[in-house]
Amino acid sequence: KFNKKFPINSLTIMRGILVINENKKRDYINKFFNAYWSLNIDLSKKKQIVKILNELKIDKDDFFLSIKNKKIKNRLKKLTNEAYKKNIFGAPTFLVNKKIFWGQDRLEYAIQEIKKN
Repeated sequence: KFNKKFPINSLTIMRGILVINENKKRDYINKFFNAYWSLNIDLSKKKQIVKILNELKIDKDDFFLSIKNKKIKNRLKKLTNEAYKKNIFGAPTFLVNKKIFWGQDRLEYAIQEIKKN
């Protein structure tokens, strides 16, 4: 479902994936994607982010402090530049065998490409 608040500033969420524990990353991504694309939640509101962090049992104070760290900011810039150089421009994007598949509706094609090798 197309979110009524599209587009939003997703900087907090993007930095967040860089500061949370590895074992929570999959749930973090799923929760935020679902909130935005299925539940039409306005993720530009801090209270909505906090609600999801609480559901994931992620300390909100530590989270918001950590995403302000210069190393985290620089790491996201580096990753963004790497994605740009690969012509990745949105999410989800799948890069398989140097081919780009963009959008959830293209996942099947990405899987077929993986199976070729």
